[in-house]
Amino acid sequence: MENKDTMACSIMEEVREMRRKISAEFGHDLNRLVAYYQELENEMRKSGKYKFAALPNEKPESDRHF
Repeated sequence: MENKDTMACSIMEEVREMRRKISAEFGHDLNRLVAYYQELENEMRKSGKYKFAALPNEKPESDRHF
């Protein structure tokens, strides 16, 4: 059990470090960081490689009528 906890802590620390680096790239400016993540999301959605949950302002695909 201790090994799982250690592994989980290690993974979380890696994620935090990646987030710190990304934030530093944008001068820790929240607006620039949000814009970056929004653009990244748009590119990923357009690629068709990934599935996304419906945004609050859009209907799920199964409910869409063309």
